[in-house]
Amino acid sequence: MAENRNWMDALTDGQIIRDWFSLFAHFALGSIYITFFITMFMVSIGLSFVLVGIPLLLFVLTSVRAVAAMDQRLFAAILDRRAPEIADDVDPRGANFGERLGMYMGSFTTWRSMAYLALKFPIGLAAIIAAFSILPFLAFEMLLLAPLGIDLRLATPRLLHAVAVGMHKFPGILLPNGKRKRDLSRLETVESYEPEYYLDDDGEIILRKRA
Repeated sequence: MAENRNWMDALTDGQIIRDWFSLFAHFALGSIYITFFITMFMVSIGLSFVLVGIPLLLFVLTSVRAVAAMDQRLFAAILDRRAPEIADDVDPRGANFGERLGMYMGSFTTWRSMAYLALKFPIGLAAIIAAFSILPFLAFEMLLLAPLGIDLRLATPRLLHAVAVGMHKFPGILLPNGKRKRDLSRLETVESYEPEYYLDDDGEIILRKRA
């Protein structure tokens, strides 16, 4: 938040709405995540004896990673912050079904993403309580004290923003950040170059040997 903002800026620049919306979104999405993924895990494990649950389990594992990364980017966009890059430690290119399942089940990113989504529900409960707790103080400062010229230096909008950012960053510590390291062991090194020719003393075209 800019240091030179006044109470009219705080009321009209949209930051309060974004902070408020993020707190409600934590609660709504946290409830959806825990309900959906618990149900999907139970269904996939329950159907594993008829083989239908095995590909469903693979889908759930990949979805956990994708949803966790999407959630981080979503709240970073709402709060106008830089979205951290989530490390991806799985390279499934060319792998068969069994290998892919083993990769995702053995990946720390998968289980950390799962812990991240599970934490979103209690974070959402805390966020909704904080939103309603700050509301009376925010209204008192912005709608009564500020128009009367009583300067509290935007204490409650700053508090609201700090809570919103904290609710976003706290579960994010579970997600591994950084670029994925490329697995060079699975790549073939192909050395290619353009052939070079020259004309010898006898007028014959000779292929130049590469040193």
